[in-house]
Order: sequence, then C-alpha cells, then structure tokens
Amino acid sequence: MPRNKPPLDHALRTLGLIPRLYRWAMSSVQANHLGRELSLRQLGVLYSLRAGPLSPGQLAQRQRVTPAVITGLLDRLEQRGYVRREADPEDRRRLRLVLTESGQEVSQEVRQALAGEMAAQFASASPTELKELDRSLDLLERALAAMEARAPTPLETNPDEDTEAPPDRAPRRRSTKRR
Repeated sequence: MPRNKPPLDHALRTLGLIPRLYRWAMSSVQANHLGRELSLRQLGVLYSLRAGPLSPGQLAQRQRVTPAVITGLLDRLEQRGYVRREADPEDRRRLRLVLTESGQEVSQEVRQALAGEMAAQFASASPTELKELDRSLDLLERALAAMEARAPTPLETNPDEDTEAPPDRAPRRRSTKRR
C-alpha cells in the first residue's frame, strides 16, 4: 500500500507551480498581445477593482505593495483610461478607485483568453481527474485564505526592505551614512 506524501512535499510542489503559472500567464499575455501592453501587476490592479471600488490604501493591501507603488500603477492606468479616481460618496474627503468601462473590457478579455487556454488543457482530463482537481483547488483556496489572514500588510513589514518600484524608476535605498 503506497504511503501518503507528507504535507511538506505537497507544499513544495505547490510553491513550484506558482512561478510556472505566473511565467506562463505573463508569456501568454505578451505572445498573444493580450492586455493592451499592460504589465501583470497593472492587470492585477484591474482584477482587484472588478469586485468594486476600493480606496488606494485598500488596493495597496490587496496587492501587497506599498502605497507609493500603487500610486505609480494608478497614475499609468488612469492616463490610459482604465481607472478613475473619484470622491467617496459617503465621505467626500476620501478617494475611491473605480474601474472604467475600458478597464472592465481589457481585464475581461485577458481573463477569458487565459481561462480558455487553460480549459483547453483540462479538456482531455477524465471526469474523475476533474473532480480531484476541484477538490484540490478547494483545499488550496482554504489554505490561501488562512495564510492571507495571517500575513502582514506592506505597512507592517520592515521599512528598510526594498519594495518593487515602478518600471520607469529604480528603487531607492536609504542611506546608511549619517549626515
């Protein structure tokens, strides 16, 4: 009788698949000219806003980046007409971010194209395999939800760590020299 693999083996295998899935999605978006030349991070912002308006701070937390990174992403997305900043109707001093019709369209196009490619690969799976995949995805979703609930927000991380800068700017490091 075969022994079950320990959870660590499953975790390592899952972690190995994540970068592969990311690279595949990125190359598919680029090779098929999807996303109208948006970066995957910009597409991630559009996907986050598909569920409804968010404040810049909420969006930064969802994307797990600093507010400065979100500001750069939003500037570029707003210039292209995919995102709109507007006053929050409940508190006009606050800002909320809204996906424009164009932003909805591009995010839906990319999502459908990637899902279509993936579905074509799953088409040859047996009904039993698809049921097992569904159960595995349910388990992965529960595990991710639990890990996300415990993960620190960018504001809780070490401020001396480098954060990803917008592509047109290099990250700034704090000087260690005393002035």
